[in-house]
Amino acid sequence: MTSGSACGDKPGGCEHNPDLGESPVIVVGPGGVEDLIGQAGKLGEEIGGIGVLRWPIQPRLCCQSSKLECGLSADTLGILQSPGMTNLKQPADGRTDGIALKMPQILKPHSLALFLVAALSAAWARYVLGPAPLDVHNTHWIWGDLAQVYVAWAQYLSDPHTHWLTTNRISYPLPMSISLFDPMPLFLLLSKPLAWILPDGIQMIGYYFLVCLVLQGTFGYLATVQALRLLGEKRSNLQTYIGVVGGLLVATVPFTFFRFQFHTALSSQWVLVLSIWVVLATLHAERKQWMVLNCATLFLATGINPYLTLMGAATCAIAVATRVRKLGLLEVCLRCSTLALTAAAGLYLFGFMGATGSESLGYGLFSMNALGPISSAGLGRLNNLKIADPTAYQSLEGFDYLGLGTIILCLFPLTLFFNGRHRKSGFPFLTAVLVIATGYLLALSSTPTLGSLRFHIPLPDSVEYVLSRFRASGRLFWISGFWLIFMGIAACVLRLGARGAAVILTLLLVIQLIDIQPVAFNTKMLIASGATQELSGVPARSYAAISVFPAWECDHDETPLGIRNFESIGFYAVKHKIPTNNFYAARNLPEQIAYHCDYGALPKRIVPNGVYLLSDKIYRAIQPRMVSDFECNNKTNGDGSWLCVPRSRSSTAM
Repeated sequence: MTSGSACGDKPGGCEHNPDLGESPVIVVGPGGVEDLIGQAGKLGEEIGGIGVLRWPIQPRLCCQSSKLECGLSADTLGILQSPGMTNLKQPADGRTDGIALKMPQILKPHSLALFLVAALSAAWARYVLGPAPLDVHNTHWIWGDLAQVYVAWAQYLSDPHTHWLTTNRISYPLPMSISLFDPMPLFLLLSKPLAWILPDGIQMIGYYFLVCLVLQGTFGYLATVQALRLLGEKRSNLQTYIGVVGGLLVATVPFTFFRFQFHTALSSQWVLVLSIWVVLATLHAERKQWMVLNCATLFLATGINPYLTLMGAATCAIAVATRVRKLGLLEVCLRCSTLALTAAAGLYLFGFMGATGSESLGYGLFSMNALGPISSAGLGRLNNLKIADPTAYQSLEGFDYLGLGTIILCLFPLTLFFNGRHRKSGFPFLTAVLVIATGYLLALSSTPTLGSLRFHIPLPDSVEYVLSRFRASGRLFWISGFWLIFMGIAACVLRLGARGAAVILTLLLVIQLIDIQPVAFNTKMLIASGATQELSGVPARSYAAISVFPAWECDHDETPLGIRNFESIGFYAVKHKIPTNNFYAARNLPEQIAYHCDYGALPKRIVPNGVYLLSDKIYRAIQPRMVSDFECNNKTNGDGSWLCVPRSRSSTAM
C-alpha cells in the first residue's frame, strides 16, 4: 500500500464506464490507493459484468471502516456494492481500518460459444462451396478473376528472383508489382518463405474461403458480445447465446459468400467485422491503446485490399469524430491523422499506391442500386425481389443483398423512436448511423440508380477523380451491412430485453437461412460449373517463355484464344514455370501498356527459344522473322491465330 494522508485528493472525472479498456483495479487502504494490476483491460478484467471504474488521473482515496469517501458518487458506490461484483472485504492482514477490493475474476474466453460459431460457420461455408474447391489438387473450377489470382500467386512463389512484391514472370520481361492482381500481398509475403515446402499444382483458395466465413462468424460473435456490454448487459448464458446468433447472422450474409465465385481478397470481409469489434472494444480507450489496436487492424486491411482499407478507415474515423466533445478537436485530429498515415504507409508498402494514377474505367457502372440491399436478384426463397440493372454491371458489383432476416432486424432501430422508454446505453448508435449512411451513399456513386431510373450528380473533377479510384463503388456498402446487423441487435435488446431479443433473433436467423438458401445453392452450382480454359497443342519441350500478341492487356477482343486466354496462357506458364507477357490485372500501368503494345518493336524482341501465339494480322506483319526460326501453324488454336514454336534440331538440320 502506498502511504498518504488520511484523505487524499478527490478523483477528477469519476465515471461509470461500461467499456473495459482503461480501468485500473485498485486496492483501497488506510491513507491511499495503488494501481494493483495496471490497466485492467489488458487482462480482460470485468467488474460484475456491469462495468468498471475509470479515473483519468491516479487518485488518492481513503476509507474508514466500511465507508468509502473522497467524492465517490452514489451511483459509483452502488456499482461497487452490486451483487454481481466481488464484495468489499477486510484485508487479509487483519487490519480493521481499511477495505480492499478483491481481485475480480479474469474473463475467460467463451470457448464453447466460439467453437460453436466457428463450426457452424465452417459447415455453412462447406455447403456454399461444395466439394471441388476443398480438393487442393483440383484447379479446374478456378476460372475468371480467380484464375488470374491463382496464376499471380503461383508465379510469384515459384520465382526465385523476386524483389519484395515484384516479379517478371507475369509481364515478361518487365518487372511488375504482383499487388496489381489483388492477391492479398500480406499473405503472399508471409507464404514466400514456405514456398519450397508446398507441392506444385495445388490450390488453397477453397480453404481460404472457408476460413473467411469462420473468422467472420467469430468476430461477429465477439462484436455482438461487446455491443451487449456497451448496453450494460450482465455476462450470462443469455448474452452468450445472443452473441452466437449475432455471429451466425454475420457469417451468413449473402454479399460475402456471393464473392466466392470471383474474388479472394474481396471475400476477406472478416477484416471489416474485426474493425467493428475493435472500434466497439476501444470506444473509451486511452490514446495509446486505441491507436495500437485500431491502427494494427487498419494496417492488416492495407495488406489485403484497398476497398477493405477504405471501409475500415471510415469506421474508425467516424467513431472518433462522434466523440469530439469528450476527446476534444485536437485529439480527434491526432487520431484521424494517425489513421490516414497508417493507411497510406500500408498501401504504399504493399504496392497498391503504384496504381493510383492509372486509368479507372467503370466508376458509376460498377455501383449499387438504391434498392440493392433488399434485392435478392430473384434468388431468395422468401424475398425474390429482382430489380432492373440499368448499368448492366450491378448484378455483380452491386449485389449487396442482406437477407430477409437481416432486413427485418434493421427495422428495430426505428422502434426506438416510437412509443415507449428504453434505458440509456453506451452503444454508439450515432457512429453506426453515420457509417451506414456513408457506405450507402458512396456505394451509389455519383451516378445513382433507383430501380431502372438513372441519375447523375455533377461533382468537381477533383472529387470525381478521387472517388473513381474506387470504381467498383457497389462494394462500399458492405461495412454498412455489418453495422446494420449490430445496430439492429442492440436496438432489439434495448426494446425487448435480453430474453425477448433472444427469441426474436432466433426467429430472424431461421428466416434468414430459409431465405438465402437458394442464393447459396446458386453460388455452389456456379462454382461447380466453372472450368478453366486450357492450352493444348504445344509440343512438350523446355521453353524460355510463352508470349502472346496482342496480349490480353493490349486488346482482349483480338488476342489469340479469346477473352479468357489469360487463364490458358497463365496455367500453362505456371505448369512449366516459365514467364509470360499476357496478363489480366486490376489496373494497367502506362509503362506496361507502352512496352507490350508496341508491335513495331516486336521483331527485335523475339526470343529464339520462346513460344508465341500471334493474331493473324500480327503474324503476317512479322512472318519473315518467324519462319526462319519457328514452326508456325494456325490450325491448333481453332480461332485462326498462329502458334509458333522453335524449330527442332532435326528440322533445322534438314
